[in-house]
Amino acid sequence: MKSHLLSAAAAALISVLSVTAANAQSQAPLAKSQIVAGKRYYISADTLNVRSSNSTTEANVVGKLSRNDIVEVYDVLNEGTPLVQIKIVKSSSVDAAAAPELYVSKDYLNETPVVTASSNSKYFVIQNIATEKTRVYERCTLTPDCPHTLIMETDTVVGRPEEGTDDDPNAYKTWVGHGRIASWVKFYQDGLGFYPRWYTPGQDIKTIPSPVTDSMSLLMGAQKWLVRNSQGKKSNYGAFGWYAAKLSPEGEDGVNYQWIHGTMGWGKDGSKPIEITRGKMINFFSNPGSHGCTRLENRAVAYMRAILPVGTDVYRVYAREASREAAPYSRYRNAYNNPYRWQYMLLTNGAAETNGLTADAEYIRSQGIRVTSANLIEQGVYEVKRYPTVYGLDYTRSASSGKSGDRYEIDKKNKGPTNFRGYFLVDEGRFVNYQHPSYSATKGAVKTGGLPEFRTSVPEFLRAAPGPIQVPAINR
Repeated sequence: MKSHLLSAAAAALISVLSVTAANAQSQAPLAKSQIVAGKRYYISADTLNVRSSNSTTEANVVGKLSRNDIVEVYDVLNEGTPLVQIKIVKSSSVDAAAAPELYVSKDYLNETPVVTASSNSKYFVIQNIATEKTRVYERCTLTPDCPHTLIMETDTVVGRPEEGTDDDPNAYKTWVGHGRIASWVKFYQDGLGFYPRWYTPGQDIKTIPSPVTDSMSLLMGAQKWLVRNSQGKKSNYGAFGWYAAKLSPEGEDGVNYQWIHGTMGWGKDGSKPIEITRGKMINFFSNPGSHGCTRLENRAVAYMRAILPVGTDVYRVYAREASREAAPYSRYRNAYNNPYRWQYMLLTNGAAETNGLTADAEYIRSQGIRVTSANLIEQGVYEVKRYPTVYGLDYTRSASSGKSGDRYEIDKKNKGPTNFRGYFLVDEGRFVNYQHPSYSATKGAVKTGGLPEFRTSVPEFLRAAPGPIQVPAINR
């Protein structure tokens, strides 16, 4: 039987090296003689332990750096230790003052940023921030402009526009641009430990808060997921859900550490946990809304984990939606009111691991993995919507409802020129004359990052062929 748990030897090796290897291209490890004190380096590992002393024991770990965090080497130290002393220049997960002295393994210092290579996956992802929809398409490669095929459409919660920082009111908005899945983490927890994991290895499953929908109201159900974290602060339990897809390039020159992940609640709760984040009452107690990441219900992100490999392209846009055909779409006639039924089986196996075990029930059975009451968390069926729906601009809906088609309100309701540029054809997975909205014209509401080829132009395989399109009327 193939095991999906770490062997004792492998676990010991990880403990010594203090790293989960990145699924990315990076340089060969630098020798001590090649490392220069005072020089800045990028972290090349998916996660890298930061220590408070020159020792590889578990007791001195004070945090975990992420890939492409930036550090400055303070002291190379001697050849007898694999560690170097560093200062943190930029990190989303470790406080620069986490300890008076900080040390990391020298083997995961890169002189240049690490960019995940494309997997050439048959699938790609388009997330429309304006309509708060995530869609997965199967690539068509028959001709340069043939229509791609939708295989998944689901609701999404994007970064919150209602608040920001003192310096930047747009700080928590989701950026547009192109990134790639660098790794999947099962039951992710942020490096600062502010949001507890949905499940922690060794945890009694019975201690996980009960489903949100088991309560008399969603508000009451959500309150069960509000806890005090290890720092004694009010927090949202399991905020990153079942799976998190880390995207690269990571930092402010990339996707600004804005991942794709699940949320609180169980699979049986469906989309209710993400609907809750739109409500005002739950935010009065503790804001579970995203700070830039895109959040999906747990079954949806688990399905994506099952089908999307590392290297899968993710495109984030802010676009008006249209279609090539008038509905009903002939290409999707077999998908109309006929969702794909995906069987999931969420196990404790692989918890807190990079690229930890998928929840695909068929895969789990094919690998002969033993399923018992001790490792089975939840199982069921997720109905995957495979019929595309165009969501037009509807200004009779509030932006916070997720149904206005203009989440960040880049256009005025009744007057003025539009800041939208071009259209996204949901039935083809392609764009017509699209450009990202202007950062200056939208007063910073839409910011672009990620890989360079999608910042000012659209890749050829995403450009639609000439011809008429169906544009929905604007409802004011």
